[in-house]
Amino acid sequence: MKKKIINILMVICILVALGSGGYLAYYYYTSNKSESDIGDLRSRIQDTVVDNTNVGNDDTSKNNKGKPEPEMVEIDGVKVQKKFEQLYSDNHDFIGWLTISDTNVDYPVMYTPNDNERGEHYIHLDYDGNYSAAGLPFVDRLCDLKLPTDNTIIYGHNMNSGKMFHDILKYEGEEFYEGHKTFTFDTIYGDGTYEVVAMFYAQILPDSSTDFKYYTFVNAGEKEEFDNYVENIKRMSIRDTGVDVKFGDKLVTLSTCAYHVKDGRFAVIGKKIEE
Repeated sequence: MKKKIINILMVICILVALGSGGYLAYYYYTSNKSESDIGDLRSRIQDTVVDNTNVGNDDTSKNNKGKPEPEMVEIDGVKVQKKFEQLYSDNHDFIGWLTISDTNVDYPVMYTPNDNERGEHYIHLDYDGNYSAAGLPFVDRLCDLKLPTDNTIIYGHNMNSGKMFHDILKYEGEEFYEGHKTFTFDTIYGDGTYEVVAMFYAQILPDSSTDFKYYTFVNAGEKEEFDNYVENIKRMSIRDTGVDVKFGDKLVTLSTCAYHVKDGRFAVIGKKIEE
């Protein structure tokens, strides 16, 4: 009888091991497939060069800082950067491309403002709407990229494979931060370079909590509210970046899961550099 029980337990252990191994194999297969698909999407970005050799000082193709405006095309009533013409034509949920140099963070960003939740439509979907464990980075539905709002919040999975937003946790290290003080987020409306202001661990708090929630700030009604937000993110930051932030600056927040506490999060916040 004892031997029979041991044999049953051994079979159960083997089945569990096979199941776990199968899940891990599937997890890494889907993760690698997702990265391959991202490579295909990246190839759809068009190289566009603005020819300003004959542009005068009063030319309307320049912005008020003298920088040539990006070439735009109209798709279904929306003016889109020409370099993103194919990506937007293929999926109107595409809103931009996020890149942190020399990391795995080099992804399309999606935006579904009509979602009932926080724009989580792509939390487990790929660009074509098929199931994907990795999903795609997406913008909080309360944000507006065209205005834009004071803060654009972008969420992404922290994948064990090192993909998606896993690499933003590297900002915890000083050496990594020193080598990656900026990142880019180019939207269908225009390009943007962002200087890192703060990076910190946090937690999703109960709705009833009055403690600071970095993930609820999108627009400041007035300067005092904006300044209070900046004060809090700098207080929480792992290091003092010394980056000055003032009312009217536009921010991007990158947010992913962290496992230091239940419902933990890690966030990196950047300020748009005016060129």
